[in-house]
Amino acid sequence: MSNPGLYADWPSLLKDRRLLLIVTGGVAAFRAVDLARRYLRAGAQVRVAMTEAGTRFVTPLTFEALTHQSCVWDMWSRPQAEIGHVAWSEWAEAVVVAPATANFLAKCAQGLADDFASCLMLAHEGPKLMAPAMNTGMWLNPATQANVRLLMERGLEVMVPPCGRLASGRIGPGRLPHPKAILRRTAWLLGPKPLKDKVVVVTAGATWESWDDIRYLSNRSSGQMGLALAQAAWLMGARVILIAGPSLEEPRWSGEGFDLIRVETTQRMLEAVLKSFPSVDVLVMSAAPADFRPRRVAGKIKKDQLDQTSLVLEQTPDILKTLSQRGQAPHQLVVGFAAESEELLPRARAKLVDKGLDFIVANQAGGPRSAFGAPDTQVWLLSRDGEELEIGPGPKFGVAWALWEKLVEKINS
Repeated sequence: MSNPGLYADWPSLLKDRRLLLIVTGGVAAFRAVDLARRYLRAGAQVRVAMTEAGTRFVTPLTFEALTHQSCVWDMWSRPQAEIGHVAWSEWAEAVVVAPATANFLAKCAQGLADDFASCLMLAHEGPKLMAPAMNTGMWLNPATQANVRLLMERGLEVMVPPCGRLASGRIGPGRLPHPKAILRRTAWLLGPKPLKDKVVVVTAGATWESWDDIRYLSNRSSGQMGLALAQAAWLMGARVILIAGPSLEEPRWSGEGFDLIRVETTQRMLEAVLKSFPSVDVLVMSAAPADFRPRRVAGKIKKDQLDQTSLVLEQTPDILKTLSQRGQAPHQLVVGFAAESEELLPRARAKLVDKGLDFIVANQAGGPRSAFGAPDTQVWLLSRDGEELEIGPGPKFGVAWALWEKLVEKINS
């Protein structure tokens, strides 16, 4: 059976969610405009509240034009028949503060409520996310750090501001996290957490096996399916380790429970998997490691040397076979991938048995339905007990999300 209702991408997790954005008075307030636009493009419903200081940097009219909703900053400008901060706090599924100044962090930590925005923070009983932005000295000040710890102890999510050049010219921590990073954290905040407290390792992309100093053997895998699987697992609450070959473009997801390990060869990928495996709950081997490598690596081979050069290949280590020989703990789940151009399901089933896997994901290699380098894919999830599930065709993230939903059923059982 197929799954028609697949997510187009991870921002679509925010579709129809009700978000309240609070903009406080820092230089980074102008970047909240981009953040609001990204929420709207993801399909979210957005309302904006501001502190009085925030209106000195960006006008409320800007947000009203974007959201087609009233922007409130004055506690006393509400309609008299409505208690504004209560009504807005009950409407919102999540509150996001971006930027969060040192002053606003301190007010929230102490429970102060002297304007519309701080009253909203006290009244809202759902998830709250704060994205600080301030001078490096203010961020590193022990008072600010104590306020951040207190807020996090109370269940608020506080992002760590990245390092970079600040408005003062100083270089250090204090920049507002990128709007895309705030968007991701919002999706994480609102999403289900069936993988909470689980450690997930995902391998992704092709590996390179050097032939000479500038040439290598590889394959067409882009690593996008593996990246989508890692992203979906993180959004479901897992701590994720992504072991990626060089074919995968740099994913901007590292940090905050999402670790990236770069490898080049199949041997290095094997070593990284073996090092991580003892602490793993779920291993997803979606990478396409090179099966062969040159027995001898030469210096740069010149064109006129081709007749004198022989390319002798040997097999690279079989990562899944090595794991199956070492064994796995009862709680561990190992998922393999099989890309075949012919007899897809029979060959995938044989690989599942041979490698001792719990599940295998089969997808087409070659031909018009090949998933290599394509934005969409179609897969079949085969289990050890004989079950077969068709997922797709659809966007790779949506297929990855649907795969995890099925795997979670197995984990919970």
